[in-house]
Amino acid sequence: MINQQVQVWAVNDGEKIQRDDFTNLNRHSNSVWDGYRVKLFGARNEVVAFQIIVQTGDRAIEDLTVEMSDLTHILNEGLSIRNQPAHPEDPNDYIGRRIEVFTEHYLFVPPELSTPPQWFYAASAPPLQQSGWIPDALIPHDARQGFGGQPVQVLAKQNQGFWIDIYIPDENALEFGIYSGAITVRWNSGLEERVIPVELDLFDFALPHENHTKTMVYASDFSSYFPALDNSNDALRKMAHRHRFDLVGANVHNQSYDADALENYKMYLDGSFFQPENGYEGPGQGVGEQIFPIGMYGSSVLGDSPSSMQDEADKWVGWFQQLQVQTGWQGNYFLYLIDEPRPDKFDWIREKSEAIKGSAGPGHKLPIMATRTYAEEIDDCIDIWCTSHLLPAEKAAADENGQPIWFYNGYRPSHGSVILEGEAVDLRVNSWVKWKHKMDLYFIWQGTHWRHNHQGPRARTNQNVYGYPVTFMYVNDNPEDEFYGESGIHWGNGDGILFYPGHDPYYREQDRGVQAPISSIRMKNLRRGIQDYEYMWLAASKGKHEQVDHLVSAALPKVLHETDRTHPIVWSPHGNDWDAYRKKLIDLIV
Repeated sequence: MINQQVQVWAVNDGEKIQRDDFTNLNRHSNSVWDGYRVKLFGARNEVVAFQIIVQTGDRAIEDLTVEMSDLTHILNEGLSIRNQPAHPEDPNDYIGRRIEVFTEHYLFVPPELSTPPQWFYAASAPPLQQSGWIPDALIPHDARQGFGGQPVQVLAKQNQGFWIDIYIPDENALEFGIYSGAITVRWNSGLEERVIPVELDLFDFALPHENHTKTMVYASDFSSYFPALDNSNDALRKMAHRHRFDLVGANVHNQSYDADALENYKMYLDGSFFQPENGYEGPGQGVGEQIFPIGMYGSSVLGDSPSSMQDEADKWVGWFQQLQVQTGWQGNYFLYLIDEPRPDKFDWIREKSEAIKGSAGPGHKLPIMATRTYAEEIDDCIDIWCTSHLLPAEKAAADENGQPIWFYNGYRPSHGSVILEGEAVDLRVNSWVKWKHKMDLYFIWQGTHWRHNHQGPRARTNQNVYGYPVTFMYVNDNPEDEFYGESGIHWGNGDGILFYPGHDPYYREQDRGVQAPISSIRMKNLRRGIQDYEYMWLAASKGKHEQVDHLVSAALPKVLHETDRTHPIVWSPHGNDWDAYRKKLIDLIV
């Protein structure tokens, strides 16, 4: 019997369509969908994305496939955006990888497990959808069948989302204009199909390969998931680079000065690793990482005595000074002195800082960073503050001292949240926050939190990240200490997860059969925000800085220190509005 009840529609990359959401207003029209065709716009060296939603009726679908064609210039058939992977069997090779189709994986969050207001959002600023079947992991089309690989089985009366990435190559030969193609959705042994036209309006400019804003994501404890890979670090590093953020957490970020190790790492900093000969093509080709933390999370890499700390600081600063001379590297290196220190650690901070800054050699120039908000008591000890909460007086004092403030993770209404339940645009928002308040860097504490944190009741156990939403837990059993929240159990869904494991040796029933990391809707929106920032930079470089500032302020009237925990979010949670902002940025550029 032919299934006539299947409905197919498209939506932008700024939405999460839950598996049982059959009344979503975007189904009729949205920023990429007019009810008939998908309409996109973008520039060279940009990744544009959209989603296809397939809704079943009373009968299941056993063999659903979604394919995306080439995109060809409507006035010149010789110009096209074509998917030509050089090594299609290698998921970590990006050469010729222009068009990718992913199956959206859903995690169920029951109401009783919804992330509570504490660390990730204030009670006044909850996510719109706090429970239900939420999509996040994006499974490659060639993964194991039954685990997201095509063809896909969809039960009756369910949505199944597919994510499509289109990388527009940085090729001058690609003329501006309209490129057309199609999405083909097939099922019932190919007897039924929907063909949806796709149009891409390519504008006559390119996004820079260099990022003019910095985003760092920590990753660790993932090598055991990929026994078939010679270097799992490189696999994650290439995916991060393709999404325009820097991965931190390698051995060199956690160990004492080692000249040989740093020499081996230099190719990631000078950009020579991110080249076709190493299987890399895309944004940032030939451009190196711009972030290098020394002593991640306060690792004791300088030693304990003042003389040792000075000697080691001299070595680190000397090496980076030489790198700058040799390669012109303009990134940030810094000592990650301590993580989230309380006031009782201020004396310790002063002792360590005075030792480093007392060096007679170049080590006295080593920038010192701590993940906490500005504190007057140690403002001569810390060079860079990195905070998740910020008060107006703290921002003003740091600005007066000329001290950078960075921010990390997420806390609505201050800035976008990192949790699974957050709106898709939350991580996009954070790059706009950086522009508004002239902040250089945004930091996500963990991207591969596939093992439970040591503070929780499941400490150090491997997590079922495809089957259970809670990924961070903390038990505060001291009612007198509310530094980490009220007494009791605190948790976050999806916290610390931007990457998913393509291969899972610990939960074999969840193994996707892919020897590579797997991306997520949250990662894609992080990328979208970073690309938006490049739009802002391009417009400002054309003398439109004031107009950009005005647009950003309209999108984000109050964030960070301008708001407090009694406020709702002031940014739009809808992808349609963010696409409209992006189009206004294009208008400023062209």
